[in-house]
Amino acid sequence: MHLAICDDHIADRKQMERLLGRESDRRISTTGVLYVDSFGSRESILTAPMIYDALFMDMTEDGCNAVELANMLRAGGVSIPIVFCCGKADYRNFPNLPEQSLFLDKPIQVADLSSVIDQLLLFKDSQVKKLEFRNRFETFYMKEEDLLYAIPENRNMRLTLLNGEEHVAEMTSETFCGNLKDCDSYIELISRTVLNMRYVKGINFFKVTMLNGKQFRLSFMESRPLSKAVEEYRRKHQNAGMENA
Repeated sequence: MHLAICDDHIADRKQMERLLGRESDRRISTTGVLYVDSFGSRESILTAPMIYDALFMDMTEDGCNAVELANMLRAGGVSIPIVFCCGKADYRNFPNLPEQSLFLDKPIQVADLSSVIDQLLLFKDSQVKKLEFRNRFETFYMKEEDLLYAIPENRNMRLTLLNGEEHVAEMTSETFCGNLKDCDSYIELISRTVLNMRYVKGINFFKVTMLNGKQFRLSFMESRPLSKAVEEYRRKHQNAGMENA
C-alpha cells in the first residue's frame, strides 16, 4: 500500500514517518509493505496525488488547512481515504469534511494507527483496480472496462476508450501488455493491437469489428482462436459483452 504524509509540522511529520516505518515492518509477512512518501507543503502533494492509496494530513500553517486541501483534491478527482491527524486543529469539528475521512489524535498511538491501517487496507481491497498510464503531458487512469482497444504507434500505444476519448501511453506493446497481466478481458492480436473482448461486436475470417464500428484485419489463422477466446471470456463472465456496455 502506498501512503503519503502531508504535514507542515516537521517534528510531527518525522514521527509519523517512523511510526509508519515500524508498522510496515510488522506487516511484511502479513498484509505487506507500506510505502511512504512525506511532504511538508500543499504544492508537493498536489503534483501527483492519484498514485497513493491514502493520505495522512495535518496542515495549519500554509494558508490552507487540511480540510481545504482535501476538498481541493476531491475536486481534482482524488477519491482515496484521507486520514486527518488532529493536533492543534480537531478536524472532526470542521465543516465540509470530504467523504472517506478518518481521524487520528496526536500524539499518534501505535494501536490507533494500526487500526486505521487495517481500515485502509479493507477499503483498498474493496475498490476496482485502476490502471495508470503516462506520457510527457499527462498521467491518466482507467478501469479495466474503460478501454475499447489500443493500437501500437511507433514505440507508443494509442488508447481508445469506451467514451470516445483517446490517450497515448508512452510504452511499447510488450510493456503495455505487462501492465494488463491481471486483467482477463484483453487479448493481443498478431499486429500487437490489444482488444477488450467484452466489446468485440463480430468476427469473420479476415477482420474483427469492435463496438464502435472500428475494424481490424486478422491473419488467416487468427479468427478461430480469437472467436474461441471471446466465447470463453463471455461464458466466464455470464455473457459480458457489447450488449451490456
